[in-house]
Order: sequence, then structure tokens, then C-alpha cells
Amino acid sequence: MARNITGRYVKNLSSWRRMAAVAWSPPDDPTIYGTIDLDMTEALEFLPKESERTGEHLTVTHLVTKAIADTLAAHHECNCIIRRGRIFERDDVDISVLVAVPPEDAHSEQEADLSEALVRNADRKSMAEIAREIREGAHKVRKHEDPLLEQTKKLFDLVPPAVMGPLLRLVARLQYDFNLDLSAVGIPNDPFGSAIVTSVGVLGITEAFPPLLTFTRVPAILAVGAVEEKPGVHNGQVVAVPTMRIAATFDHRVIDGFQAGKLAKTFKGIIQDPAAHYG
Repeated sequence: MARNITGRYVKNLSSWRRMAAVAWSPPDDPTIYGTIDLDMTEALEFLPKESERTGEHLTVTHLVTKAIADTLAAHHECNCIIRRGRIFERDDVDISVLVAVPPEDAHSEQEADLSEALVRNADRKSMAEIAREIREGAHKVRKHEDPLLEQTKKLFDLVPPAVMGPLLRLVARLQYDFNLDLSAVGIPNDPFGSAIVTSVGVLGITEAFPPLLTFTRVPAILAVGAVEEKPGVHNGQVVAVPTMRIAATFDHRVIDGFQAGKLAKTFKGIIQDPAAHYG
């Protein structure tokens, strides 16, 4: 019989892409998208000074992580998930930051994997504390020193693709719909938190719209773009302004346009004048 298309199955996939291949069904979701352009003039002056003061290397990603945590804390009605058809408000604001995990063998054909460093109660921590946790969490992930994460990855690496999709949905249903603690079987509790931050700017990308990860139940993902010089108006004059675009993906069931507008206003105020909030 003639083939519809010719090709082959990809070998040596990362565990992330193996899961992603079965995590989503055809389009049937409440996703909405939005962007916001931020004047980074004040932030780029603040971060080096704060890094020197704290002794911790602070980046735009750390600022965004702290800012979204404080924004969600200020608008707790958006710090929610959908649980069995009802909106459930979280007590804590936990933010996860995606990190790339290269293969141990630099010459391996295995793809770089994608994992995350979770900052619990990020709204109650300083930017330096957040930076330290992300750095230490990323180090553990890259060195395979997080025993629970390693146990989870090994578990999913053994699962065939036909089973992985239903398994991910079952785990999400047990964890979030029925609020069960599955850590005894190697599944960490609420591993992605209230929102996800991913920095595409380090790859030279100015704008990207990441998809909602259905099995995480996270209602918001922020992609941090590269800072670029763009025309702006200061004191009636057109000047070059360092500008960063944040692209956000929301679950419309949890965050609608009105709420997104409130989040954007608070978030923008923090990012564009961090010294007033964290100085």
C-alpha cells in the first residue's frame, strides 16, 4: 500500500519530547495569548547594582520570576487552578523556571532535555534568594542530583508512548482533581506551581508563545524575550530604548481579559521600576 508521507521515527528523543508527543489532543482548549513591551532602562541599571549589593548574579529572568510571583500575590483571584469544574485558589505562590539539561556526553546524539527549577513561596523571598534557588536547582537537575526528579524521569522513560498520554492525564487527575499526594510513588507534589517562566531571550528570540502544559494545570506561562533597542519617546524626543517583550499564554477559564489587564499593570509597574519595589 502506498504511504501517505515518507519518513521515519526520530530516535534518541529527550524524555520531555516523548511526553510532549502524547500530552495534547487536537485543538480543544481555552488558551488566550498576550504580549507586553517593557522599557528596561531602569531594570538594566538596577540589576548590576543589586547583584553587587547581594553578591548574587541577578538577571532579567530572576526579576521576571519575582515580579510575577508578587503580581499573583497581589491578585490572588488569579492564583488558581481548575479542580473538577470549579476554580480553586492556591494558598501559596510557587513559580517554576524552565532550564535546559544537556546530555552528559557532549558528543551524544541525545537531545538536550527540558526540566524546571521550582521556587516555592516565591512572593515571600528576595530576588537574591530566588536566584540562588534557581541556580542550585538547575545545578541539581544538570548533575542528576535530585533523587525524586530522577526517579520520576526513569519512571516515565520506561513507559511506552501509547501509555504515557493516559498516564500523564491520570496523574494530573489524581494530583489536582482529587488532591492526592503521590510522592510515595515517585511523583513530586505540585511540581510546576502557579506559573511557569521560560527565557527565550537567551536563545536570541524576542517573542515566543509557549503552549499550556495540560498535565501541569498551570494557568499561565511567560516567555521572556531578548532585550533589544527600539524607538521610544522620552521627553518628547524619539530615542533608542532597551525594550523586552513578554509573551504570555493563559488559561481563559482562570484568567480572562479583565484579570489579565490587572496583572499586566502590576507586573509592568514592578519591571519598569524595580528599585521602587526591591531597592
